[in-house]
Amino acid sequence: MPPGFVLDEENVTLPFNPIATNGEPFPWLEMSLPTYARPMRYMVTIHPNLTTLDVKGQVTIELFIEKETSFIVLHIQDLNVTEKAIVTSGNKGYAIKIIKVLEYPPRQQLYIEVKEKLKKKSNYTLNLRWYSKLNPEPDGFYVDQYENQNGLERLLAATVFRSNGARKAFPCFDEPHIRAPFRISVFRDRFHIGLSNSIVHTTEDVGFYMGTGLLRDDFIETPPLPADAVAWVVSDFQRKSLQPSQAYLPTTPAPPVNTAKSGKLNNYTQQREKKPPVRNITALTHSLNMNMLIKNVTTTAIIPTENPNSKNLTSMSQSAGSLIKRAPSYTFYAPLELLTRCSFILNTSRDVLEYLQTWLDISYPLTKVDFVALPSLDRYIISSLGLVTLKTSFLNEPESITSEQYHNSALRIAEAMVRQFFGGITSRKVLKDVWLWEGLIKYLGMHTLMPLQPNLPLKDFYLLDMATAALDIDAIQGWDSIMNGTNHDGNNEEFFLQKTAAIFSMLHTSIGEDRFRGCLGAFLKINRFKTAEPTDLWTICTKKANGSKNIKEMMTLWTHQPGFPLLIVTKVGNSVSISQKPFKPAEFLAIHDETYDGNNYKKGTVVTDISSTVATPTTTPTGKPKTHMKWIFPVTYITDLNNVSETLWMQNIDVTFNVPENVRWIKVNAMQSGYYRVLYNDDNWAKLVEDLSKNPEKFTSQDRIGLLSDAFTLCHANLLPCEVTMGMIQYLPSETNWGPMALAMRHLEKWRRILKYSECFLMLSEFIKMKLSTVIQKIGWGDDGSEAIRLMRPEVLLASVLWEDIDSITKSKNMLNQFLYYNGSAISPNLREVVYTGAILSGEYIYWQHCWERFVTLQRTSESFVERMQLLRALGRTKDAWLQNRLLSRVTMLPTVEVVQVLQAIAGTPTGGAMACRFLQAKWFELESRLGQGTTGFAKVISAITQYGATKFDYDELKSLVHRFGRGSGMGILNMTLSSVAANVEWVARSQTSLYKWIESNLHIH
Repeated sequence: MPPGFVLDEENVTLPFNPIATNGEPFPWLEMSLPTYARPMRYMVTIHPNLTTLDVKGQVTIELFIEKETSFIVLHIQDLNVTEKAIVTSGNKGYAIKIIKVLEYPPRQQLYIEVKEKLKKKSNYTLNLRWYSKLNPEPDGFYVDQYENQNGLERLLAATVFRSNGARKAFPCFDEPHIRAPFRISVFRDRFHIGLSNSIVHTTEDVGFYMGTGLLRDDFIETPPLPADAVAWVVSDFQRKSLQPSQAYLPTTPAPPVNTAKSGKLNNYTQQREKKPPVRNITALTHSLNMNMLIKNVTTTAIIPTENPNSKNLTSMSQSAGSLIKRAPSYTFYAPLELLTRCSFILNTSRDVLEYLQTWLDISYPLTKVDFVALPSLDRYIISSLGLVTLKTSFLNEPESITSEQYHNSALRIAEAMVRQFFGGITSRKVLKDVWLWEGLIKYLGMHTLMPLQPNLPLKDFYLLDMATAALDIDAIQGWDSIMNGTNHDGNNEEFFLQKTAAIFSMLHTSIGEDRFRGCLGAFLKINRFKTAEPTDLWTICTKKANGSKNIKEMMTLWTHQPGFPLLIVTKVGNSVSISQKPFKPAEFLAIHDETYDGNNYKKGTVVTDISSTVATPTTTPTGKPKTHMKWIFPVTYITDLNNVSETLWMQNIDVTFNVPENVRWIKVNAMQSGYYRVLYNDDNWAKLVEDLSKNPEKFTSQDRIGLLSDAFTLCHANLLPCEVTMGMIQYLPSETNWGPMALAMRHLEKWRRILKYSECFLMLSEFIKMKLSTVIQKIGWGDDGSEAIRLMRPEVLLASVLWEDIDSITKSKNMLNQFLYYNGSAISPNLREVVYTGAILSGEYIYWQHCWERFVTLQRTSESFVERMQLLRALGRTKDAWLQNRLLSRVTMLPTVEVVQVLQAIAGTPTGGAMACRFLQAKWFELESRLGQGTTGFAKVISAITQYGATKFDYDELKSLVHRFGRGSGMGILNMTLSSVAANVEWVARSQTSLYKWIESNLHIH
């Protein structure tokens, strides 16, 4: 690890003596709850008052006592308990005297001690009543507001539970491994509707309260759920409904009303009733799976439309021989004026959920899925079983957002539906295992959407946003394994989820499509409404592989061992040898050289000896080296003569095999399904580059992404001469797909920031502008063409503007000028950032001022996040130091994510790097006070300014900031930034002279 790397350690040796709120010692010392009291059923009654914002609640918990005890411990947070009772079971049950009730807020635990011991293997009932206030922030049970079509402010109440967050809404056993059925009852007035995970069983008139007639919605019992998976909403929203597809409609008749008496609620489906119930509109819509018009209620029905790009679910169901004959209905709840925007969400959700039913051979357990738009939600989507809440700003018309936003929206919806199965039907046993569920959801969201939306380049999206993104981050030394690096509270770096998704892609390749979905289906069936661990899934996969592959050993290695393999591929004649070693960049020398002046660096040379890339064994805290085992994984490859991939397995030994004599090159990691980098011998690289230049279509889009990604990353790690990478990007004017072009543009943008002070920068800039101008001539400045072109165009145009191509800057300025002053065409969302940035880089003040005023206007709404970010980045890219300083003077009061955008943009300009650093030094205490000492937010601000440093001075400056930062959750981010800057310094020292010479020789070669 580089010098200055600070370990984040905690002192856990101090004694723990918790004190309750009344000053008494709190008897229970463990973080987790006792295991001998288990909830068998919850009955939760909630009465929110949207006038006073008060909440009254009651919970009845049926308990099973595993062993004799005199106390119960459960979770509670910010709730005031007014009544409590523990009652024995049976017809002659009696109340047991409670002798002590203690609360310990730091762990949100409630301790209840009884005089008479609770007997083992016995049932008891715990009753608690409480009152609280609706939270003004979206956390727990909170109050939200919106403006209706008449301009009036309206209130609603909804739950937003993070992991272990249910305790903020009701007393419960709030741990992930504890699942139990829930019966929810919600009080509301006659002008509101109540929603929860399940459908309404009955709606009772309960009289008047504060002059308002009250109703109580009793929802049918849910399947066993963890407490933080329960949800409810009270609002006056209108609704729009969508029925199941034609594959299911004929087999979803309205159920007969059963009036037989029964005290038991039937899980998951319809409800037996003592009398014909008084149902609200929610119950009628969902229990009958029919759209019905009710007086005084606005209802909009969606007419099912055929999507020519979607897979036919009816034929798929029939061809698969599926026995699943039922599917849920889908209803969206929102203010009336927003309902027109929900069709895309409803149709995509239906397609994905019904596809998943057939693909997994698992029937969805409920008869409905509700969607609710919440204005103040701090995440795009929260998916609880049967009830999905979305941020209102997520509802956009397709023509008002960029193509990339549209695709990301589809992926988020798909992930929300996957979460209904992996999270709803089966969930993690401990919070630490969230990485498995989140990574699998990310991968399956993409995988299930691919056959439904074949025109979307979803495989390319997956590679850019997950697989190659994770590999690039993992290449920075210091990252731990998934098992050791993920947090016990479930709040993990995005990197670990991306890496998990990539490992699932490799598992998919390892066992094949049929076995992969068979494993996931079996996993859900075996653990239906239970909790599970990663090893449960690995065991099933090993069994499904029929013993031919030890999948459990393979996945254990990938999740317990840090880093990833570098495959060394050597082709000599018709013989190919493949070996694996842990990926490690070349040794950092430049950061130790006191005479290094930022120009030429003589001490180090480019690593051409492949054997020198062997990683040094890492050490444990005791100083003993860790044993690094070789990864087990499938390796796929193609050749110039055979584009159908072949597969072989890497295990403990190197692999050698023969290919036909006339094979010119081999390309390993076909379709980029593996999580590894590939380093070829010189001759193979040369022939790959040659054929890529002659005929790019000889390689799939995914293989071109893989070649470019390997070339850029290996070059930056000083494992591959930069001449190979430069030779490879020569083909870019012939590229027609978004994925490879976007990957190249993003790596070149990194080069632009790192090399901006180097001697080769001006020549490199001319070379890149020449290549991009050829592409721009083909794609133009419109917003038309295929989906690939509409995605690729903004990537290319923005790159051209950032590399300061004068024609692109002039075109951008003219487009904004026409729009502002000559009633020109509105700028399309895909080109907004290009036009804003180009106009500002023209140097004319009026365009900077227009963008600033536009940003201030958009700040007042929550529905323009993407455009706000585009504006901030454009404002920060000005070359005018006075304007940069003006922007910095206003940045400290912005949200952290916006501060990061501004500082990254300013630091990326030739004049702004030093200014951003001075700003950080001057505002250190102000930022630290606002963001918190040692926090992740503060670390992200520091990293935004320093991450593209490329001189020894930059490295030393960051090292001093790391020491000044102090310990905290953000230390990991700064350590990674320190490693990144060390790698930048080394790469510039070793490569800038070679880059200069290569460009000088090839600049004018066409």
